[in-house]
Amino acid sequence: MKKVYCQNCGKHIESKRDLFTTQIFFMIQAYCQSCYFERIKKVSALAVSNTPLNGRYSNFLALMTLVGLIMVYFAEIDYIKIPLLVVLSIVLFMRLYSFIRFERHLLF
Repeated sequence: MKKVYCQNCGKHIESKRDLFTTQIFFMIQAYCQSCYFERIKKVSALAVSNTPLNGRYSNFLALMTLVGLIMVYFAEIDYIKIPLLVVLSIVLFMRLYSFIRFERHLLF
């Protein structure tokens, strides 16, 4: 099992409760709980997401994105169909990437 370390302090993260993954310029990084609340939560900008990708809200958003992908796929407006599929797919793949890279290596 691969070990997950905090991007800020280098501390070993042992459980999913201590892990917070965030998006910074399309890069997904892992932070421990203390570093997340000290540095990342205070910064809110267009390039930095202050909502963790591994939280309940992000899981709900991924589910709604999946529903949106299915609805857009069957839409009949062709000129907007492809851009919407691309944007919604990026949101879904970022959540999936966060799980594959960090969360699956940790215990509950």
